[in-house]
Amino acid sequence: MTKQSFSVARLALLAGAMILAGTQAFAADSLVVCQSGVPFAYPGGGTDIPFNPDQGGLGPLTNAEGVAAVEQAFQTWADVATSSATFLNAGLMPFDVDNTNFAPILNPTAPDGLSPIVFDEDGSIFTLLFGPGSGILGFAGPDFGNFATCELIEGSAFLNGPEFGDLIVAEDIMVHEFGHYINLGHVELNGQLVPFSEGGDTSGPTPDDTTFGTPSFLGTEVIETMYPFYFSTTPSGQVGMRTPHADDIASISTIYPAPGFASTTGTISGRILFPNGTTRASGVNVIARNMNDPFVDAVSTFSGAYTNSTSQADPNVGVFTLSGLTPGEQYAVFIDEVTAFAGRFSNPILQPLLGPEEYWNGADEANSNPPDDPLVYELITVAAGSPVSDVDIIFNQPAPGEPLPVGDDGSVQLALPFEYEICGQTFASVFVNSNGNLTFGSGDGDFSESVPEFLSDQPRIAGLWDDLNPSAGGIVTFYPGKNDFRVVYDGVPEWPATGSNSFEITLKRASNHVDVEYYEISAMDGLAGVSCGGAVTSGFETASDLSAFAPSRINLHNQPAVFEQFSFSNPNDLGDSTVRYNGTTDYNDNWAEPNDTPRKARNIGLPFDSIPVTRFTEIEPVGGDIDWYRFAAPAGRILVAEIVSGQLDSLIVLFDAAGNLIAVDDDG
Repeated sequence: MTKQSFSVARLALLAGAMILAGTQAFAADSLVVCQSGVPFAYPGGGTDIPFNPDQGGLGPLTNAEGVAAVEQAFQTWADVATSSATFLNAGLMPFDVDNTNFAPILNPTAPDGLSPIVFDEDGSIFTLLFGPGSGILGFAGPDFGNFATCELIEGSAFLNGPEFGDLIVAEDIMVHEFGHYINLGHVELNGQLVPFSEGGDTSGPTPDDTTFGTPSFLGTEVIETMYPFYFSTTPSGQVGMRTPHADDIASISTIYPAPGFASTTGTISGRILFPNGTTRASGVNVIARNMNDPFVDAVSTFSGAYTNSTSQADPNVGVFTLSGLTPGEQYAVFIDEVTAFAGRFSNPILQPLLGPEEYWNGADEANSNPPDDPLVYELITVAAGSPVSDVDIIFNQPAPGEPLPVGDDGSVQLALPFEYEICGQTFASVFVNSNGNLTFGSGDGDFSESVPEFLSDQPRIAGLWDDLNPSAGGIVTFYPGKNDFRVVYDGVPEWPATGSNSFEITLKRASNHVDVEYYEISAMDGLAGVSCGGAVTSGFETASDLSAFAPSRINLHNQPAVFEQFSFSNPNDLGDSTVRYNGTTDYNDNWAEPNDTPRKARNIGLPFDSIPVTRFTEIEPVGGDIDWYRFAAPAGRILVAEIVSGQLDSLIVLFDAAGNLIAVDDDG
């Protein structure tokens, strides 16, 4: 049986000496991005990218065999004619890296002139990092880069020696990992078509398309080198990955283009759009297949590659570019969902998709009323040096009143007809979750409702968060309007198929109000309420009796979460009632901003905390705020200063009255 293992990318730390301050960013076709639209790359177009092989053996391979295999693997990338990247063996490491001295290489603090290729001869490093039998073959990536020039400085790779049973396997693994070493990310094109990889995806839009048929894998190299799983052999023959596929060639040639790459190949670009036809969606896999050679001459990318921004103000959000296409050939372009089994990618993948997988349908591309047929495509003929642009794919969305395909423990992301503000954040879409709640920013299929999760996750409106099962009965649907957006759970049973629960959640454009109207409720347990999530709540908010507020509107202006958890000892009593919440707002600092200098330090008395729901502290601007507090403490006492919740990496510093540094603690 073919061996499957994660080939984990080293998601590099771009920090330390020689590097300007900046934010680490990941993109779909590259591991690290310097700034929006610009991936990091080695200088000089990638000429003589250095590497330093280890001194020891590599599993069954001697050091000489291991070094030769490394050189050959790098040469495989150097042989790509449309790329300018070349590689230089800069000499062996000055010492043999093993499980006693690898930590500084794994987590370097400053460039040292070395780019190690670590030979974990006996696999003990991988055992320490991932546990015995992890199946992880290697990891690699850039270590340091310069934000001023967007140039990479050093990289590293770790190779799991015992997995290198022969030179064929060694070459397959090394070529993949050295793709990461030069800043290539994972892609998904043909690998998901292998029947045992993800259940056998179709080669076009799933589930019904059969336009391209099924490729033959044995004895061929149709699986892309940068696919996250490794396939070596089957009982029937070889399935190799060491020869770069057209998809891999396009990736390396985009970051390290040889002269003439753009002028001699074709390009298709466009945007992936929400059903509203304007909001751009990143993290969507986009594939182009040549109708005459659909598996060999095919290229993929992700929308939003080369940026980690989610802001619609960033022009690269939701944009895709398919490069390296064959002039004169005709391509069909479609969007393809990346499943949960597909491994690890460099930036967030949109899961689930906003609608069904579908082809680009030219002038007939539409979202609803009526939606375009997802299996109808318009072919695109490409020409050398003449990019084809404006290939925009608009997600289809179920029509209002139609059942949403949330299934059991699933989610569907819907575009909102207006911008909705909750907890100081503005959203253009909402996730409708099968288990009776709406979330913002990401979906959530969790069926085991809990107060800690309710307070610490994303912003959530829980009509009845419980283990509901729309796949066994009832429907979940939506009704958009100019001034409100309504989600209806109608007759939905608890898992597996017990009872019937009906309620609707309405988001109101005016004042960002929330109304939850309950009808028949059979569930005794569950959780209901509104939470701003971990970015705002303290995690110490306590439950309320929601039914006691009716018919008044619950005030959310001064508390980031209001909720009630039901159980058999406190059964759900919201049936045939309406619970109304007023709009949430910014939670401003109650301790006299600006207190960003010692002279403006806020006087506080001990003991002090900001946990009570009527008080808030705020870090604004994020990443650039310093808050000072002044207090008196008697000699001989023990002082405890603690940040008990939040999603920021915060630093606590203590000075005495004379300004002398006493203590520093980084919460990590």
